Amino acid sequence: MALTLSACGGGGGGKPDRPLPGIRYVPVSPLGEPLGPPGADPAPYRQAMREWFARTDKDGDGKLSLAEIQAEADRVFPLYDLNGDGQITSAELTSYRVSTPFHALPADTGRRLRPGRIDMTPDEAASLTREGKGRPQYRMGIDPVMAADTNADFRVTREELRAEAARRLSMMDRNDDGAITLAEFMEHAEGPMRAWAVQ
Repeated sequence: MALTLSACGGGGGGKPDRPLPGIRYVPVSPLGEPLGPPGADPAPYRQAMREWFARTDKDGDGKLSLAEIQAEADRVFPLYDLNGDGQITSAELTSYRVSTPFHALPADTGRRLRPGRIDMTPDEAASLTREGKGRPQYRMGIDPVMAADTNADFRVTREELRAEAARRLSMMDRNDDGAITLAEFMEHAEGPMRAWAVQ
């Protein structure tokens, strides 16, 4: 999942359904599109993620199929490919994101910044070890769009983004039926959130 949680400061205490000190939830689609403003309350984050799922579920069957998530890749590709040359660069992606109304600079909490892994699975989140002061050890992941750059040319084509969409569907498909339900999607989306909760 893309930037599902922006981990700023130390996570100390609380439950996943309540705001945690120094944490901002950043709703971003699995294909890197900002869906809402960052905030300390997890409820708007969850709502934005559910709304993205509903919009992407074109046939309304309560599941995202491979065809639907690849159609989503086709929809967002021209948003990121600012010069229309058929390739997304990191500069174009950054330009797109900072131009959205949801762009915000990281919060200055006065504490050491803790990087957030943006593609953490629920199993990884549940098994994280903690270091001093109760903070989880949290690893940095790869941007969900630039992760599609399989040939390492620092550019992402439409075909590469569609392949990444298929990979992400497979990663979230817990029962291996070729589609993801809202429950499977939210389990994945809330993985980093659980990592910051007291266990």
